[in-house]
Amino acid sequence: MSIASRRRLISGKGLVPMDPQQNTPRSSPGERQPSPAPLWGDRLPANILRWLSIAARTSHLGVAAVLFGGLLLLVPFARLAPWHHLTIVTGAVLLTLEWQHDSRWPHRGKGLLALLHLGLCLLIHLAPALTVPLLWAILISGSVGSHMPRRFRHWSILQGWERQDNEPRPR
Repeated sequence: MSIASRRRLISGKGLVPMDPQQNTPRSSPGERQPSPAPLWGDRLPANILRWLSIAARTSHLGVAAVLFGGLLLLVPFARLAPWHHLTIVTGAVLLTLEWQHDSRWPHRGKGLLALLHLGLCLLIHLAPALTVPLLWAILISGSVGSHMPRRFRHWSILQGWERQDNEPRPR
């Protein structure tokens, strides 16, 4: 993001003052720090990112449901291979979009649960005898990660609980 476009960022009090040393918006001690830019550059517009995320999540749910059902019903894996690959691709797209939305995502509650979800998926390949229980654990971790309250989704293993603007500063 260029300096000029950063200067156009507007807060509730007007233009955000810039820190010339770091080329980032300066904030007073009580304000929430802006999320750092993602590793791959400027962010997509929020409305486009939201619709892409909805499309990716819907696609992932659809292809994962076919894979889940096929594995539960003991369909030969060779017939499920396309669904397996589509589940991996849509999951990777979903993770990328989440990271694009919030670069702190990997160390927040929602990111940690997504990494657990991914770990359980990989564990199926190491312990195929546990496929059915692991599938249920994957389903539950995905559902909980998507629907848990904001307070837990935004908790960070590095930064702790997210403060709201109206909360007093710790002394």
